[in-house]
Amino acid sequence: MYTQTPKLRSLSLVTLCQAHQHQLQHLLPMTEPRAPLPHKQIGVAVIWNDHNQILIDKRPQAGLLGGLWEFPGGKVEPPESVRDCICREVTEELGIKVAVGDHLITLDHAYTHFKVTLIVHHCHHIEGEPQALACDEIRWVTLAELDDYPFPKANQQIISALRSAALPT
Repeated sequence: MYTQTPKLRSLSLVTLCQAHQHQLQHLLPMTEPRAPLPHKQIGVAVIWNDHNQILIDKRPQAGLLGGLWEFPGGKVEPPESVRDCICREVTEELGIKVAVGDHLITLDHAYTHFKVTLIVHHCHHIEGEPQALACDEIRWVTLAELDDYPFPKANQQIISALRSAALPT
């Protein structure tokens, strides 16, 4: 068991603190400046078919948010537009062509190591049979069925916006 000596008991921390002695305690504790978190712009597609169904895909098990369902999309690369990004990503991930329509919602979300701005557009499937090229699985679902699939937190705002919006024309 640790016991204090009489000499240490009589000293207070204030008298031992060099920062206090030099009137610098308001500057402490000092922290190292941190680099800003990377910020990614993400184009997101809510792809509708002629039966008022939405195409969703399941993220690969390995990696960030693995095994969760999402709306297709990806990082906007300079100097492409959000619309061009959505067309490129949908072709790369699903092997189909879409017509990018109206803007649905833009939202910001922060992860531990980066931030994202999700720019979401209604899209219409125009060509090709969807394939799971960069995901584990794909499904056409109704708006009501979205609750049956686990989505990342940020996607919940997209689902809420879909429920509040009229169906795209």
